[in-house]
Amino acid sequence: MKKTFNIDKDWQFRISKNDSKEQLIPNMKLDEWIQAVVPGTVHTDLLTAGLIDEPFKDDNELSLDWIAKSDWIYKTTFDYPDDFSTESPVNLVFDGLDTKATIWLNDKEVGTTENMFLQYKFDVTEKMQHKNNELKILFESPINYAKNIEAKYGKLPSSINTERVYIRKAQYSFGWDWGPTFPTMGVWRPAYLLQEDQASLRSVKFDTLQIEDNVAKVAVRLLFQLQADQHFKADVVLSNSNQKFTYELMVSDNKEYELEFSIKNPKLWQPNGIGAQNLYNLEITLLNDKNNTVDSVNKKVGIRTIELELEKNGEPDFQIVVNKNPLFIKGVNWIPADMFLPRVSPDKYKMLLQMVKDVNINLVRIWGGGIYEDDFFYELCDELGLLVWQDFMFACGAYPEHDDFISNVKEELIWNIERLQAHPSLAIWCGNNENEWIWFNEQTTPFQEMSGYNIYHQVIPDILKELDPRRPYWQTTPFGFNDDPNSQQSGNTHQWDIWSKWIDYTDVNKDASLFVAEFGFQSPANIDTLEKFISPEHRHIESHIFEFHNKQVEGMIRLLHFLMAHLPVVKEWRDFIYLTQLNQSLALKTCIEHWRVNDNTNGSIIWQFNDVWSGSSWSLVDAESKPKMTYYFVKNIFKHQIISIRKSDSSLETTVLNCSQNNFSGSLKINFYETSTGELFNKKEQTIKIDSDTGKFLSKISLESIYGVSKKWIAIATLYDESEQIINRDYFTEDRWNLIKLPVPKIEIKTIKENGSYYLSLSTNKPAFFIDLYYPNFNFSDRGFILLPGEDKKLMITNGKVDPPKLEDIIIFSLNNFLQNDAIRETIKTKIIK
Repeated sequence: MKKTFNIDKDWQFRISKNDSKEQLIPNMKLDEWIQAVVPGTVHTDLLTAGLIDEPFKDDNELSLDWIAKSDWIYKTTFDYPDDFSTESPVNLVFDGLDTKATIWLNDKEVGTTENMFLQYKFDVTEKMQHKNNELKILFESPINYAKNIEAKYGKLPSSINTERVYIRKAQYSFGWDWGPTFPTMGVWRPAYLLQEDQASLRSVKFDTLQIEDNVAKVAVRLLFQLQADQHFKADVVLSNSNQKFTYELMVSDNKEYELEFSIKNPKLWQPNGIGAQNLYNLEITLLNDKNNTVDSVNKKVGIRTIELELEKNGEPDFQIVVNKNPLFIKGVNWIPADMFLPRVSPDKYKMLLQMVKDVNINLVRIWGGGIYEDDFFYELCDELGLLVWQDFMFACGAYPEHDDFISNVKEELIWNIERLQAHPSLAIWCGNNENEWIWFNEQTTPFQEMSGYNIYHQVIPDILKELDPRRPYWQTTPFGFNDDPNSQQSGNTHQWDIWSKWIDYTDVNKDASLFVAEFGFQSPANIDTLEKFISPEHRHIESHIFEFHNKQVEGMIRLLHFLMAHLPVVKEWRDFIYLTQLNQSLALKTCIEHWRVNDNTNGSIIWQFNDVWSGSSWSLVDAESKPKMTYYFVKNIFKHQIISIRKSDSSLETTVLNCSQNNFSGSLKINFYETSTGELFNKKEQTIKIDSDTGKFLSKISLESIYGVSKKWIAIATLYDESEQIINRDYFTEDRWNLIKLPVPKIEIKTIKENGSYYLSLSTNKPAFFIDLYYPNFNFSDRGFILLPGEDKKLMITNGKVDPPKLEDIIIFSLNNFLQNDAIRETIKTKIIK
């Protein structure tokens, strides 16, 4: 049986002696060894040792660039493991080294690495000693290393730092338009000794071949490596709580074996919102001729089919189909969950991905400028029903094609495809992020002549044809079959005219995309997160530090530009955060609503779900894992049942969409309020029934009947289920919000206790728009909601706080507060009853 020994203790590090920068850190000598943590990075080790300040604080980033320009050495010692045999080979394994490294064991060179996305395994049998084995790793500066290769082969067109394309390292670490520049180094994934038996199982692949007449045919592919000229037996068991299937396989060669099972009445794996995430246990046990176990693997697999349909009724289409069920993709783009990757714990993965599921998402796109995530990430996606769109790690640039680079990339592809292939959540592979589109926009030659084109259109497809032929592959995103890779007439698009090209989000009604894989709108992080990393003297919107924490060129100007287009512009720090978060929320709600209702678009993937540091970005959740207001807007607009109110020439039209697997019965209530007084002057109510699976209900109200009573009004449409619970709510106003005057609401807030937990209950005497509560270090179960007279809104405290907040210290924001003249505005807060 194989044995492992973790090398995760007694690590030390120092700056390399061949680096001349002795005075970069006061009192730090080149020969001084400092305690280190493995897995870890140089930056986090320096931070833990108190040798650098918090990298995310203010503009500390600017004073820390020397770290990535230096070489660093790590070392540790260990004894020969007691349970290892002295008769069998010993391998030194690194699941991840970042990035260009040279390894020595007992002063003998073991090997070198140049790809952080690849596992490295070295035979160190002849280099091991019984006691005090010294392991050293020299990490070269990723910047200097990449620049040296760039100098050899020539600069390639790419965004951000051009040298990054020459190193197989997470591209975002060189800086992006949402994050700082911290090219890291270190042992970023586990390091260990591995001693294998006479044979081992190299890879396990699982495919659903077909599902017909309630019978599933599945295939298991097993690749073995035999170290001895013997015959082995593999016992293969596929089971769940009700079924068990077995297969006995005789193994005598280093080759891939394929076997099939036919399963009657299979329990299918379904995406979030469609059905249960049924998983089967796949267990493979490899035995020698004495019936002793020499290796074993246990995986969770799922039975499901996935297709990408590119044509419908003779017209271009882009539709992801799971188990023959066409899906509207409710997606988010995922970036790495920290600038310093070893800090991403299993608990953080659990929390963030549960938040993804809770916001009614069914697909996560892993963006090509980050990393192939940890195995645990995909296991969680399997359990939560989150489909994964997996980019290969190429983004926003032309990439080299010289032989060494291609050989390196091929190893990376094979390792990660084989590692991830069996996950039922894995829905689609994608060659890169935006490379062809950027070339099309910025160069004069066809993108087919782009350096790197061969990787996505030949190298990757060839490898997938062998390793994972049944899963959809898309060469790049955006992409289609027109000259412009971002054409709305075929394939998928990235909608960046809105925001990045200064187009307002209300113009989304002109978008006819078949599938939108990126779109977004910025806002600052939450108050607590910003104030943790921005010093008090910089907490104002004219601060260069606040602007520094927005990495997009002219990002701060865009925040103000689009805020001015829709909402009041207020300079006060916390008011500004509230209003810009509200504007982001309105933007995403407007865009998603359009794509869900228009009958042409098959999915929208929001840029971006998470964040890496405290600043302004497109994220739904900030770097401290706190949901922004827009998180709750997205949760509502991605529900199974949604409402959309629009104005036609003569009527106000309310569409109710039901995308659940069940029919819907309930009621639709539309209230009309005079804007300046908040008085209800008209209401419509009707019982509705809607068929399952994209059924629609349309209600029309004559505009003449409304204008006959009031010229300035707001319509609030609310969908209730049969038990009178609010399912969804929408609003309509003819004017921009910043042109409307709203009455002052008297909001009453009280604490209630149920089943040992505290809740807040809110009520109002006037319609109160987009209410948000702030209390330091508290998260509440909803933000940015509309509250009507006669309603009680109950809010849970969602971040584990035991004691309730002090009501007198809660800050209550609502848009009503800002749609008054200055003289009135000061009185609003005093009229809030607590």
